[in-house]
Amino acid sequence: MALTHTAVSKVKPEVKAKKLADGGGLYLFVKPSGYKVWKYDFRLSSKRGTFTIGNYPDISLKDARIAHQAAREYVAKGINPKQIKVQQSITNELDTHRFSFYAKQWIAKQHMAESTLSDLQQRIDKNLTPYLDKKRVNEFSTADLFKIVSIVSKRGANETAKIMARVLRKVFNEILILDVVENNPAQGLSELLPKPDKRLKTNFGHVTTPEELSALLQQIDEPSKRQDYAVTQALKLMPLVFLRPHNIRFLKWEYINFEDKLINLPASQLKTRKPLSVPLSQQAITILKDMQRLTGELEYVFVSVRGQNARIVKPLSENTTTKALQRLINPETSEPFGVGYMTSHGFRHTASTLLNELGFDGDIIELQLAHIDKNQMRATYNKAQWMEKRIAMMQAWSDYLDGLKSQGNVTPINKKVI
Repeated sequence: MALTHTAVSKVKPEVKAKKLADGGGLYLFVKPSGYKVWKYDFRLSSKRGTFTIGNYPDISLKDARIAHQAAREYVAKGINPKQIKVQQSITNELDTHRFSFYAKQWIAKQHMAESTLSDLQQRIDKNLTPYLDKKRVNEFSTADLFKIVSIVSKRGANETAKIMARVLRKVFNEILILDVVENNPAQGLSELLPKPDKRLKTNFGHVTTPEELSALLQQIDEPSKRQDYAVTQALKLMPLVFLRPHNIRFLKWEYINFEDKLINLPASQLKTRKPLSVPLSQQAITILKDMQRLTGELEYVFVSVRGQNARIVKPLSENTTTKALQRLINPETSEPFGVGYMTSHGFRHTASTLLNELGFDGDIIELQLAHIDKNQMRATYNKAQWMEKRIAMMQAWSDYLDGLKSQGNVTPINKKVI
């Protein structure tokens, strides 16, 4: 039976030392002297070991369980948690007491798609590291961490704030097991963030009507003179291919096959961990050909130039396209649309909504959005059929968008059930 806070707080020492088991090898070791310490018995390579978590009441039952879980994860990966402490003690003190050091260690152990890990590292570098590396990790309170994630939340990036809160909790769990901190200050942090207003649009901001989409596309085609050309071209491509913003930002020339008119994304770039082929309409090919003249010699399609003498060339940053969308002018108010109107991720939701309304096959739409695998498709389609239907849908969709842009025509162009 698992321990309770009351049982732990009321336990009395006896003539002989005793153990109060909590399960999974975790127990409170109580000595006759009254000394109480949390320990974890484990087996690794057929050998028994004991990992000392820390003293009670300095470490509560809740925190002991958190450290226990982290230690069990090490054991599951064949790592002795006691050795982690030894390695930590001989590592440079300045580095080990800065958040970025622990965050990189945690990132290295995650089993995620390469693109997901890269995106997560960028978010950490932007939203957490600049604040948390100013002092040692054992100097932060829950209130300190809440102020940091609140900075993210207040700029309208609520989903990113929640992700950062979860990252903090997991990284500080690792730090706790290393005995660098006495408790996890990020525990329960996400619960302190403001809840989303259910009266507002759910998911990512996106337009839902042909009228709204027409106005949006017309403005994208007429960018300000100060806007980077790569940003404009990325915004033009987004509604044509339904890819996630990360896949646009980190689109490589090696993924593009002009001969077959496809973008071939490897499994490492997708959340599904399955490769995806994206049919390219003639409009999408034109955009990519334009970029090829500028960046065809580089690794990435859409890049920004930074630094003096334009020597630093990098993929577009996380919020570049979304910020560009926020700067677009609402024709009804003559003011920028701002947060909540449309995000770069929102093009996927818009395409899904309108394509379904236009009568396209729902399975084909979901497959194109990489929401379902081709092996899950209904048996009525073979590989050639679903690719043929996707090619036709993507070209018809691009033609429909052209109609909205050039004529402001909200009547479906070449409406046809596929």
